[in-house]
Amino acid sequence: MSWVAFAFLSALGNASTSLAFKRAIKNSDALVSTAAFRVLSGLMLVAFVTVMGAWHYPTPGYWRLVAAVLPFEVGGLVCMSLALRSGDLSQVAPISGLLPVFVSIAGALFLHEMPTALSAVGTVLVAAGVYCVGLQRAKSAFEPLLALGRLPSARYAVVSAVLWSLATIVHKYGVAEVGPLMWATTVALGSGLVIAAALPFTRRVVPVMAQTAGSSGGIAAFSHVRLWTGLVIFAAFSFAVQQAALQLALQKAQAGYVIALSSTQTLLATALGLLLLGEPGGQARILGALLVTCGAALVALGG
Repeated sequence: MSWVAFAFLSALGNASTSLAFKRAIKNSDALVSTAAFRVLSGLMLVAFVTVMGAWHYPTPGYWRLVAAVLPFEVGGLVCMSLALRSGDLSQVAPISGLLPVFVSIAGALFLHEMPTALSAVGTVLVAAGVYCVGLQRAKSAFEPLLALGRLPSARYAVVSAVLWSLATIVHKYGVAEVGPLMWATTVALGSGLVIAAALPFTRRVVPVMAQTAGSSGGIAAFSHVRLWTGLVIFAAFSFAVQQAALQLALQKAQAGYVIALSSTQTLLATALGLLLLGEPGGQARILGALLVTCGAALVALGG
């Protein structure tokens, strides 16, 4: 498979993860849900890497890269969890779609990956499309920027994008050190274990659903926990697919190209939020979808 196919698969996995995770944390603890799905996805990747025989000897350089990437990865993950907890999926996804812009800047600064003119235009279109998706009918043209000062979810999404853009730079070195599959496993399992280890200090507990008196309350609580478990498993599987595809794409192409193309997850996540979660939308999001699609195509051609 080409890096373009892997990038699109990563986008699909990312959007599916966001949808399942958004529903999982609707009535439960965000950090507990985050730790659960990340650890589970890491274990899925461990099984996959074992079957593929893709393990590598963990060199000292590998451990240094793990120490470097986990603060950015965990920080971005926690911020995204809080963003999804406090805002709509179709609201958070467009803002977090700024990731390719940040990655392109970071790639030029730290990896000396200069995009071609065609890819640069595509990245600009992706950013413009993300901005349009954030516009809302009958509101100011500066609504996406104004939202940063008004909505906690918007601020969390921006911080998450910045942190993950820095993590992406480290991913390039990690993939070169131990291969894409082992590195994907490291990121998923490592971040989950770090958050899980921090839970006792934050006084978080496994979510206990609100119960009412009588047997009907117990049945409702059991049904709720079962739904939460199913959503966490689905999110874990989707994330495992996303991580494996992302690292394979990063092995084949520049970070800016990969992240720009995989940013189509913004459209997928927004569409899922509108169609399946009943979140509000508008014509501006259709224009944004066209701009992001055209931009992604230019990035693919330029890459």
